[in-house]
Amino acid sequence: MEITVVGSGTVVPRLSRRQSCVAVETGKETLLFDLGSGAVRGMLHAGLDPFAVDRIFFTHFHPDHTVDIVPLLFALKYGADQARERPLALYGPEPFESFFGSITGAWGDWMLGDYPMQTHELPRACPSPLDLPDLSVSWTPAEHRPESIAYRLEGQNGAFVYTGDTEYAERVVEIARGAHTLLIECSLPDDTPAPGHLTPSGVARIASAAGVQRVVLTHIYPQADALDLVQEVGRGFDGEVIVARDGTLLTV
Repeated sequence: MEITVVGSGTVVPRLSRRQSCVAVETGKETLLFDLGSGAVRGMLHAGLDPFAVDRIFFTHFHPDHTVDIVPLLFALKYGADQARERPLALYGPEPFESFFGSITGAWGDWMLGDYPMQTHELPRACPSPLDLPDLSVSWTPAEHRPESIAYRLEGQNGAFVYTGDTEYAERVVEIARGAHTLLIECSLPDDTPAPGHLTPSGVARIASAAGVQRVVLTHIYPQADALDLVQEVGRGFDGEVIVARDGTLLTV
C-alpha cells in the first residue's frame, strides 16, 4: 500500500493544511478516505490523479471530511478528457444513503456521470471485512459523531488503520491492534481537550495499547501544531511517531 496524506488539517482554514483526505494506492485500485475541502486539488499537488479513483470511503459526515465529493463528481463528469467508463463505489456509515441522497437532492442528479456508480451503506458493526483487490477493509464505531467509524486495511505487508475523528475508545484500540501504521487524529494539546477529539496523551494511550509499529498524526489544529508532537506523543508511546503534512507519503 502506498498511502498519501492529501489533507492533514481541520475546519480551521490554513494554507499549509487542507482538510481531511487520505489516498491509498494498492497497485490495482486507488481508494480515498474522506474528502474535505481542497482534497481534489490536494491530490494534484501530491502527484495523484483525481480521475483515477476507484472507491471512496467516508468516516463521518462533517463538511471537513465530505465537502469535496461535489467538485470531484462534477469533475469526473465534465472535467475529464475522456468520458469515464470505470465504476466508482462510494461507502459510508449509516445513514449514508440518506446523506448522499441529500447531496444529489441539493445539487441535482445531473452531476452524476454515465459511468457505473454504486453506494454502499456500512452498518455500525462490521459483519465481515470487504474483500477488495489486494486487501480487505473492516471498520468499527469511533467516538465522535453518532455515525463515525474507523477503518482498517489489511494488506500483504501489514495493516493500515485510519481513525477519522475520535476520542479514546476501546473499539479503536481493538481495530488498531498490531497494525503497522496508525493514521490517527491529534487535534489539540492535552491542556485544552475537546469532546470527540484526541490529544497527544490520548494518541499515545491508543497506540501503546494497540501495539502498533508506527503512528502518523493528522487532523491537527494550530494549537497542537505549535507543539513538538513527536515528543508529546513519545512520552507515552515507544514506537515511531510522524507528524503528517499535506503530501506525506507512507508505505505499508
